[in-house]
Amino acid sequence: MKDKGIQLITVTVLLALVAASILAVMPDKADDHDLGNIAAELEISESVDGNVTSTSYVNVDGVVTDAIDMGYATVQRTRNTEGRIVEELYFDADGNPVKQYDDYYGIAYEYGNGTVKITYLDADRLPMVRSVGYAVIMRTVDSEGRAIDDYYYNLDMQPVSSSGYYGLHREYDPAGQNNSVTCLDENGQPVCSTSGYAGKRYDLDDSGMAIAEHYFDEQGNPTTSLLGQYGEQYRRDEAGRITQITYLDAEGNSAPANAGYTILKHTYHRDGTADTDMYFDAEGNSIALSKGQYGIKRSGKVNLLLDKNGSVMLCVDNMLNGFPAMVVIFGVIICLLMLVIPRKVSIALTAAYVVFILYETLMFRETGDARTNFVLFSYADRFFTEQSVRVGVINNIWLFIPLGTGLYRNIRKKWVLLIPFLLSIAIETTQYITGLGIAEFDDVFGNTVGGWIGMVAAYVVANQKFETHNSCS
Repeated sequence: MKDKGIQLITVTVLLALVAASILAVMPDKADDHDLGNIAAELEISESVDGNVTSTSYVNVDGVVTDAIDMGYATVQRTRNTEGRIVEELYFDADGNPVKQYDDYYGIAYEYGNGTVKITYLDADRLPMVRSVGYAVIMRTVDSEGRAIDDYYYNLDMQPVSSSGYYGLHREYDPAGQNNSVTCLDENGQPVCSTSGYAGKRYDLDDSGMAIAEHYFDEQGNPTTSLLGQYGEQYRRDEAGRITQITYLDAEGNSAPANAGYTILKHTYHRDGTADTDMYFDAEGNSIALSKGQYGIKRSGKVNLLLDKNGSVMLCVDNMLNGFPAMVVIFGVIICLLMLVIPRKVSIALTAAYVVFILYETLMFRETGDARTNFVLFSYADRFFTEQSVRVGVINNIWLFIPLGTGLYRNIRKKWVLLIPFLLSIAIETTQYITGLGIAEFDDVFGNTVGGWIGMVAAYVVANQKFETHNSCS
């Protein structure tokens, strides 16, 4: 009776895990990025109250309205006695604080002799750490007020790294246009960023807009960025948004990136957020990547694969990404198959599933920079607030649950417990060496736990079958 009670509890826990996983990955309410007015369709209304100026977008009826491409309805600027802005805050049409770039709610400025301290603010107007890792920028400016050096700091004013560098140095051409930036270490020396380069030099048009950029190492030699390109050439729309990127070699000629395409074309929603990317060769012919996709469409915080005509493809990846609960349902189905089919077929299915894991985690990704995250549970503070984080965690677990089920069904040895851990370590190490994603402890933990959960599920089913067989005998 005791064993049956333990089995009942285990089955209940497993069913609860399935239900909780499905609930966790359910998508948040999607934003309509094409609904609303853009700034060009609205009028500007300004009001002054002492040293505070409020600039709002209003519709034809004079009602304050959100400009979807700006991300706010009103920007409120406070100035000091010299007329310099000391605080800038953003609000929606209802007067509530609103994020800029899904990051900060405002900026505070403090001015010194040739310096500006820039502090990012949260919804309560308190200093906050941005998603890029810093809270404060200490900027030096020249006699004309142009930014020269930026250095990054945390809330305690300790230097911090962002994307592998602690600051940026800017240079200007004779026309006063910023034509190069250099990544700096803590001592102000050139340092390579996680993007693969230490500096960028820009080709500018008459308006000062960058039409191309080229990458260099610490010694000023041409070097590559994430996709193997030595530079990029741009086409822009009337709003200045990049609509086409042509990848360049060391001589500045068009050349394929690591994934095989030379040209990347972008489309945008009305609010300015990215909509689709499509891949082409140097002659403008469509190019398919490793999963047969000719492009991607951003749907919420997931990417859907597109065919040659720009339509969403009918494929496993789109089903799993477009309907996150399918990851759980797919996992349950594979687990059941592992357990009920003949043992020899189960062995073959387990081997095929290992290939599927490698395919999903390695084979279709573009190479990039070697990135790591060795902080365990680094996403814990965002698990309950961001659906994309929950999806990532649940996917890591459920990707390995069928593997654990298949392993226990066919190899009932204690050492099999190590296989999910070792396989995950191998995947993360490969990702680090090749730049195929981010090598994370969180992934190893989730994969390993998933494998063990699959083994527990297989153990419970196997024992239930055994007891049922004995009772029938």
